[in-house]
Amino acid sequence: MDTKTKAFDAVAESRKWREATSRKLDSMTMQGRLAYLQSVRERHLAERKSRRPT
Repeated sequence: MDTKTKAFDAVAESRKWREATSRKLDSMTMQGRLAYLQSVRERHLAERKSRRPT
């Protein structure tokens, strides 16, 4: 059986993203967290809408 090397480790990248986001959110107030998460949501929805075929 051949061993393959991964070009991209999705689990490691996900953990790094989660840890960085947790550090960012931990330093914010509750209102700051809500504003940040709302902006992320809006950005995601706008990106999703732009990808949708017309």
